Amino acid sequence: MTAPTGWDVTGYYAAQLLPEQAPPDSVVRVAELGIITPRPLQLGDFLGGAFRAVRYSPVTMFGVTLMGMLVAQLLAVGVGVVAGREFTSVLDTTELGAVGSLAGWTTIVSYLTTSVATIILQIGLAFAVHEAVFARRTPPSAALRRIGSGAGAALGFAGLVLLAYLAVGLIVALLANISTTSQNAIGWVILVPLILAAAVLSMFLSIRLLLVPPVIAIEKLGPIAAIRRSWELTTGQFWRFLGIFLLSSILISMAANVISTVFSFVAILVSASNPEFGLMVAVAATTVATAVFYIPLSTSVITLLYTDARIRREGHDLAIAEALYG
Repeated sequence: MTAPTGWDVTGYYAAQLLPEQAPPDSVVRVAELGIITPRPLQLGDFLGGAFRAVRYSPVTMFGVTLMGMLVAQLLAVGVGVVAGREFTSVLDTTELGAVGSLAGWTTIVSYLTTSVATIILQIGLAFAVHEAVFARRTPPSAALRRIGSGAGAALGFAGLVLLAYLAVGLIVALLANISTTSQNAIGWVILVPLILAAAVLSMFLSIRLLLVPPVIAIEKLGPIAAIRRSWELTTGQFWRFLGIFLLSSILISMAANVISTVFSFVAILVSASNPEFGLMVAVAATTVATAVFYIPLSTSVITLLYTDARIRREGHDLAIAEALYG
């Protein structure tokens, strides 16, 4: 059946647009609702949708994150032990001695491995959230396959961002060195505005490139194409995306910190007889507990921002509604 507008009216949902032309044998199909209503999203939809996303596929959202974080922390502890023994004097402290050095190396390596694991995990989690929008549950195996196919692009994007930060940091460090060695205030007059400008630019680019992980996960683009796609989708949405992302990040971080504090306190009590081991366990437990709660929820918010951008720019809600209601 074809509508006067030229649309092909085939499903029940589409037939409601022209009820007088709906076929007599049309029946209502009871659809399983997704995590959002197919329309432009409001502030409450992002946080509510994020929590519904983790409840929709909890094994995938929490289980895959937990597995990835455990691997990252085991690697960090192993490298930290070796580095702490081989390079004790580098991070040695008068108060804690070797224990401080060991904890320092573990913390540094843990930050690096956690950052890499987060970038990779976001690919599988973003895919699972987008599937939940269409009322499709993603098993852990499907999320892991998507991680495998998109990890290279995600790491490539992370490498480009790292190079950009290193370039800016090198320029700031060079000017700071000139300012401290010069005998006048001209260097500081240049340095202070430069630092402020770098901070503003960093925040601006973070929001404009916020959608790169879901773009890689869902549209299977490479790092450069994903950057262009994220830039396109966030055009005209900077302040809105900034407010939503900051507010959601603050709320999620507050909840994650409460959970991580409990885990770190328990870890310290359990390992109180061995301070060296206790510090390592506390770092690992705090990092894992925080990540397992924060990463799925924050990735859900980012993926819903991606979905909302496509709804507002490309009418993506029509595709979602057709998938949900037929």
